[in-house]
Order: sequence, then C-alpha cells, then structure tokens
Amino acid sequence: MGIGLKVPVKDAEEVKKKLLSTGAFYKGRKVKYHKNFVIFPLKKKVYLGDEYQIVEEDFQKIGRKSFREYLQEFLDSEELKKVHRSFDIIGDLAIIEVPDELRIHEKRIAESLAKAHKNIKGVFKKAGAVKGDLRTRELKHLWGQKSTVTLHREHGCLFRVDIAGVYFSPRLAYERQRILQQVRDGEVIVDFFAGVGPFSILLAKNRDVKVYAIDSNPRAYELLKENILLNKVADKVTALLGDCRQVAPEEADRAIMNLPLHSHKYLDLAFDVVKDGVIHFYTVSPEEDLFTSKERLVMEVAEEKNRKATILNRKVVRPYAPRRYHIVLDVSVED
Repeated sequence: MGIGLKVPVKDAEEVKKKLLSTGAFYKGRKVKYHKNFVIFPLKKKVYLGDEYQIVEEDFQKIGRKSFREYLQEFLDSEELKKVHRSFDIIGDLAIIEVPDELRIHEKRIAESLAKAHKNIKGVFKKAGAVKGDLRTRELKHLWGQKSTVTLHREHGCLFRVDIAGVYFSPRLAYERQRILQQVRDGEVIVDFFAGVGPFSILLAKNRDVKVYAIDSNPRAYELLKENILLNKVADKVTALLGDCRQVAPEEADRAIMNLPLHSHKYLDLAFDVVKDGVIHFYTVSPEEDLFTSKERLVMEVAEEKNRKATILNRKVVRPYAPRRYHIVLDVSVED
C-alpha cells in the first residue's frame, strides 16, 4: 500500500506538473483514473492545498507484464496449469509447446509470449518430435515473422540457424561452455554431429585447435560453412558433409558425440578415431538407470577395440522426455 494525491480531473494536468517539479511524483507507479478525479502516486507527502486529499492506495507497478499475467487475461486457473512455461528462444524466434486441450488458444498464447518478450519476432509451435539422422522437426507458425531463419548469439559467437531445417538447442549453452573449459591448445577435435557448429565454433574461437565438424544434413552443412566464416574461424574449422563413418579424420584427441538417440551406434568409430584422448558421449537414459547400462556399453566397446577406457565424469544434461534424461559420459581413452 502506498500514498497518493486525490485531485479533481479539471486540475490534474497542473497538479501533475507541480508534483514532478518537486520530485514527489512516483514515476514507477501507474496513475489511477476515475470519472471525476485522478489519484497520483506519491514518493512522499506533499501539500498543494486543502482541496487535494492525501489517500492510501495500492498502485500498480509500471513495467512489462509477465507471460503468466498475459495468459491470465483469457485462461482460467485450470487451463493456466496446463501451459508449458518452458520454451526456446533462438535468436528472435520462439518455439513453444501447446497441449492439445489448449489448441484453440494457441495463437493467443503465442501472442502473449511475444508481448512479454519484446525481442521475439516470430513464434512457432512444436508439431512433432525431432526425427531421423537429419534431426529436424515439424513446426507450425503461430505469430509474427514466418521466416524460420534467425541469427543466434551465444558465448560471443554468432550462429545462423534455420529452426525448421536443422537441430539447434539453446539449452545446451552451458554444456558447450563446460566442454570448452576442458579443451587445451593444440588439440585435434572431431565433432561427429556438428549441426550449424555451436560446439565446433565455440572451441575454435577460444582455443588454438583444429576441428573437423561433420554433419549429414545438407542444410546444416550450408549454415555451418556460413557460421565458420561469420565467426572468422575458417583456419581452424573444416566442415565436412556426409556420414561420419565415411568422412571422419583418422585420428583426433577429442570426439564430441551429441546425437543422443543414435550416438551409441558410433561408439566404435569414436574409439577408432580417438587414440589417446577424450570422448564426450551424449545419450538418453531412463530415470531408473541413468548411467550404469551406458557405462557398461562404453566398457564393452573399449574391450572389443582392445582399448583402456575410464569414466572421467557422468552428468545429467537436461530432461529429455517424461522419466528420460539427456546425459553425457566423459570418457578417457588410451591404448
């Protein structure tokens, strides 16, 4: 509860000028308007005449309304509970999830998100899961800009991304930074499933390394080449289009395997390529067995390849689906 000055409408403009000149007007609160009078929010009590009354009043803060506040304008409390509050912002585009029972409100939900986040120029809805080796998903346009191409900034790097044509997750920003902290100058690195280059380019921009960035998605490859030039790392990053089994280098010090649903199929290749170094093995595990079976798989492949493997680190990266998690095993490899 704050204090305000109750003023007849006919005197409002003149009184407001006086309040501003004395510093008594509270700019961070909204003026309350009534039919015959207004109530100005005050920082402190001020006397401008007996005809103006000091009153206690609950003034609304001036500022951008939250996503939730916009949703409350058209959703009831039960509907509000069903809205997915998490969403991805890639550049100036947003990707949201809308449950089937709220489909009739999907355009208003998208518009509400854009109102709450002024940097958003287009909103799309997930219309399917990420599928296949190309890692693409169907999207439905809901609001604003229809183009699916945007420029995303992360850790001082710029990435041209086509959200309909390639896979890119801003939720892995911390994970990319974590890997960077482990990389040392002089390393040769292979990024088996590079996408538009978020791992590869970050490492090359911050370390004196040689990176082979591989992807089988032609659209991702086009953007990867563009992003290499955009970030001025063409002398450090080599973009390769195709199946990593066909185009991977013969030897590297570090391998990044971020293809969660299918990376296990390429563990043997990683052991062939990394002679004495580290494999970052990303995969998906059920809640009841986060690491044990995946660690067993790593050890089985190491034994087949007659290599020594040590689990340096095990970590949950993020939730992937109900009761399933995106995890990573950092694996040291040596003869």
